[in-house]
Amino acid sequence: MGEIAPSVSDELSTPRRNRQAYARYVFWVMFAISFLNYLDRNVLAGAANVVAKELGFGLDGIGQISSAFLVVYTLCAVPLGIWADRARRKDVVATCVAVWSLATALTALVTGFTTLFLSRMVLGIGEAGYFPAGTALLSDCFSREKRSRIMSWWSVAQLVGILVGFGVGGAVAGLYTGSWRLLFLFTGIPGLLLAWLVWRLREPRRNEADEEEAALNPELLSAESVAAESPPLSLISPNVVSQFRTLLRIRTLMVLIIMQIFAYFMLGVSTIFLPTYLQQKDTFGLSSGTAGIYAGVIIVVAGMAGTVAGGYMADMLNRRHTGARVLVCGIGFLISAPAFAITMLTHNLLIFTLFFIVTAFLVTVYQGPSTAATQDVVPSVLRASSVALTLLIAHLLGDAFAPALIGGLATSFDPTHGHHFLQGMAGQDLSVAMLVTCTPALVLAGLVGVLGARWMASDVAAAEQADRLARSA
Repeated sequence: MGEIAPSVSDELSTPRRNRQAYARYVFWVMFAISFLNYLDRNVLAGAANVVAKELGFGLDGIGQISSAFLVVYTLCAVPLGIWADRARRKDVVATCVAVWSLATALTALVTGFTTLFLSRMVLGIGEAGYFPAGTALLSDCFSREKRSRIMSWWSVAQLVGILVGFGVGGAVAGLYTGSWRLLFLFTGIPGLLLAWLVWRLREPRRNEADEEEAALNPELLSAESVAAESPPLSLISPNVVSQFRTLLRIRTLMVLIIMQIFAYFMLGVSTIFLPTYLQQKDTFGLSSGTAGIYAGVIIVVAGMAGTVAGGYMADMLNRRHTGARVLVCGIGFLISAPAFAITMLTHNLLIFTLFFIVTAFLVTVYQGPSTAATQDVVPSVLRASSVALTLLIAHLLGDAFAPALIGGLATSFDPTHGHHFLQGMAGQDLSVAMLVTCTPALVLAGLVGVLGARWMASDVAAAEQADRLARSA
């Protein structure tokens, strides 16, 4: 089960139904891992209001702990992504899932701010390697024609993970003093089983799905004429710096990175602080459990609809306009900006709910199309590295320090210097901090996507040409 896939001719001799069934099995294993990834990541966000008060820190501490995870996650993504392009992706995924699962379980033993800070840093190491390797693995199981849909459905697991993390985190944390420790113990253990399952997978050959699709349907190679007009990407160098230089010359990849810098800022801040915001008495005064379930349900329902719709829209429009995957992302972000602003300005729960649903739908449209576009415009042997590079820049300049910034900004808006949070009255401080930062970020993300979509056609053609040159070398 752990062997590299055979050649194209050998692969085509296997019944196509069997190959498709195995690809679906790989997808569901990766879906379960993605669910657990976001569950382990967000269970603290659901419980943060209670955990912070029990361990003796405030909004700024919540932001710093969240940033500790994101900074380590961001910095480790590059070396682990490079490793994934030089090793079996399934082994990288298995190792990283095991590391983050152990880190989650051991979080049950933390004694204060410092130990919690350190445990979240270790969690970031494990989660950093999973996504680049997992994205490349799935991309070699499903062809470019259906990649946006597959990546969108894979992203649904993230939303379900956020729902369960928020809901279970908030509900269990509110039971009794210290009850939140059980969360980390019981959410960490299942990851070890999933690590074993992914380690047993068959490693697909690089670019396997696209080569198989081309062999079965030669007419799908429609970019050949565009490739003649596009400067070919250089063949892959063993030098890491040269590889990154090659990737950074791809204009569409740069557009995706810049777009996601602004998008990640808003998404990271909202995910971390939303349950805490809903519990403040000067906003909605929800209980810990109610806030977690409320936020999680809306995110998963509206987010699932947006994620799936974005994937299908991008794949459908991509048949007519090659830049559709980037364009769909940009339009979603641009329209979401005013909806988010209204969400932060109102203290009416009904109005908040309506515009929160609209915002969650629009800001999740990007997930499948952007992931697929990242894979489309780079040579197949650099797919994991392209994800790692995107994660490094977009997270480091986007959401890595955003929670700490917003936590500090909200605390600075509090004239009592932290007593608002202790009294459960920090809602206004948080809403102003998020309004003045996240709304402009969404506008900028949208403009970058809309204006940068025009380069994707030539970049896809150049990536295909690089793959052909690599095969003939």
